[in-house]
Amino acid sequence: MKKSSSSKKRINAKEVKKFKEQLIQLREELLNLVQKTTENEKEYPSSEVGDSIDQAADSSARELLFELNHGERQRLEDIESALKKIEQGRFGMCEKCGYTITKKRLRAVPYARFCIKCKAKMEKPA
Repeated sequence: MKKSSSSKKRINAKEVKKFKEQLIQLREELLNLVQKTTENEKEYPSSEVGDSIDQAADSSARELLFELNHGERQRLEDIESALKKIEQGRFGMCEKCGYTITKKRLRAVPYARFCIKCKAKMEKPA
């Protein structure tokens, strides 16, 4: 595992176990949230009855729920990916440069795929 200049130490087995427990807990919370959001989507069925204001409000609510659900599903995929990396012994490595992601970053975002430097480069406008 490569080391970044800002992270001199590798993540040890005890720390990996803690991150795994945290990721499993986050996964359960997200699964519950996605399930509740999906149930809420059913409360906003597409309807042709009602005035245009009601239809617009219903449409906006459905779009908001969809976006929330999409974002939560993406985070769930990232969590699943992080758990798989733990099993493969690749947890905490940046997918772009291959260097170690700092512990500070992993504590904040345990499913982080990129180190801070690579993430910042990716977010800069071209």
